Amino acid sequence: MSCGKTSASGTPVTSLPLASSVALTDTLLGVVTSGGVTTAQQVSVGILSSAIASGAGLTDAVTAAQNAAQTAANAATAAGNNAAATVSAMRGVAGGVAALDSAGHLALSDGAKLVSVLTVTSATQSTPAILSPDIPLSDQTQIGTGGTILADIIARADALPSGTYYVDQNDVVRRARIVGTLPDDVTVNGGVYIAGSSTLPAGLTSEGNVIITDGTVYFPNTWNNNGVLCAAGA
Repeated sequence: MSCGKTSASGTPVTSLPLASSVALTDTLLGVVTSGGVTTAQQVSVGILSSAIASGAGLTDAVTAAQNAAQTAANAATAAGNNAAATVSAMRGVAGGVAALDSAGHLALSDGAKLVSVLTVTSATQSTPAILSPDIPLSDQTQIGTGGTILADIIARADALPSGTYYVDQNDVVRRARIVGTLPDDVTVNGGVYIAGSSTLPAGLTSEGNVIITDGTVYFPNTWNNNGVLCAAGA
């Protein structure tokens, strides 16, 4: 496209005011030679800028950049999927990894889904943390560092007569012949059980509201302190 030195009114082109800005829909007046034919035409700024960008290779560069960005995004997605699949495949296998399920429990894969294997109960200010297996333990599970296995403990427990066992004030383990239940209105004062208004069960009496035991009946969480029924550990 070429332009003359003067406008139609004879004013030199260099004397015309300069535009401070243009829009894509604005037009320029010029002499255009196309296909061997030269004519005066209006050319929009949008068409002119597209032609300049195409001639300079900018359009192809933008397209190539967009394609490269999409290729990179696809590669990142595939890499993420592959990493997730790799981690899933490693769960529950030798040299692999474990995971936490939605409840925060230690979980392993059974080949198809995660299975909780260990429940973790967080510690509080008054209670320690607790680990609770969610799957059966092998009877060969070692207990402590002395070589004792779970099967040994089970065998010893099975050898004991059934019943309720407790530790008396002398740290002797005893089996209760009769187990009783204290009334709901019984209270503890200074480690000593105090009778309420309810009738005391067999084996118990009261002296000045202090509960006295004859030792014939065991009441859980209590011990016989020379005939006075006291709270265990008091």
